[in-house]
Amino acid sequence: MNVLRGSGTAGLKGIEAIRENKYIRPLIDVSREEIEEYCLNNNLNPKIDKSNNENIYTRNKIRNIVIPYIKKEFNPNIIKTLNRLSEVATEENEYLNKITQETFNKIYVGTAISRPQVDKSMNLEGKHIALDLKQFNNLELVIKRRIILYTINKLLGTTEGIEKINIDDIIKLCTKNIGNKYLIPIKKIKVLVKKGKIFFIAVN
Repeated sequence: MNVLRGSGTAGLKGIEAIRENKYIRPLIDVSREEIEEYCLNNNLNPKIDKSNNENIYTRNKIRNIVIPYIKKEFNPNIIKTLNRLSEVATEENEYLNKITQETFNKIYVGTAISRPQVDKSMNLEGKHIALDLKQFNNLELVIKRRIILYTINKLLGTTEGIEKINIDDIIKLCTKNIGNKYLIPIKKIKVLVKKGKIFFIAVN
């Protein structure tokens, strides 16, 4: 589903079995056939959600139509192939997350985010995070994008509503640093470039 929707590498991870060091979906890597065989061998009578057979939802269409077609016409081991892709994407994403956090710590200029602040000289009011503009501009594009998402998430606790076009606009704003020096990608946040810094400001 994520591939069809144009997901980035983070979306290729798929649904994770473990989240915050807790098993959320311990059977995620077990196939339906294996579960049904286990139930049969152990005389279990599982409840079946009949709505899973209705091809009115995208998830069901992929499960009931697309995957069987790919199995038949292209790759009978498509599930294992996708699982391997998911494992690789997870490993690489974890590594990039580590690099992103380390880079953020290097270019973070120390504006407190734990309590509201008011700075009339910079037209800043409320909670905000500031990054060093020059250091940010020297980063690789893939890290720039992740830094933006990391910073917004750190400030708002979510990146909901932030799309690729918003991220690219912020990067252009920082790169050109001329004319309009601020933008509002979504209602909850304002990005301001001023005095060699990038300010991510929470908008109440």
